[in-house]
Amino acid sequence: MDDSLTVTASSDKPWLFRPGHSEYRAKKQRIAARLEQLLADHDPIPSQKQLLAIIAGHLDDAERARSLVQRVRAGNAARRLLKDIPRKPPAVSMTARELLDRL
Repeated sequence: MDDSLTVTASSDKPWLFRPGHSEYRAKKQRIAARLEQLLADHDPIPSQKQLLAIIAGHLDDAERARSLVQRVRAGNAARRLLKDIPRKPPAVSMTARELLDRL
């Protein structure tokens, strides 16, 4: 029996393109997830929210690019843009003893 016929006859064909799945869509989903993370970590004004979307794209490129030069450029661009956006203040955690002392 020919092995190639066995491979093509199987129902599980991971090498074929499937409808609804593309690298373009996967990249958009990765950027959207990164944008949500950035919005949770930073406190941007409305105009800076647009910058966060660009920063998310740069961070994705810095993570996924094949070339070292492209990764470094994207990482530096993201770092330069992020330094102008303020981070959210850290949450204040009080112990039970501190709460009792306040009373």
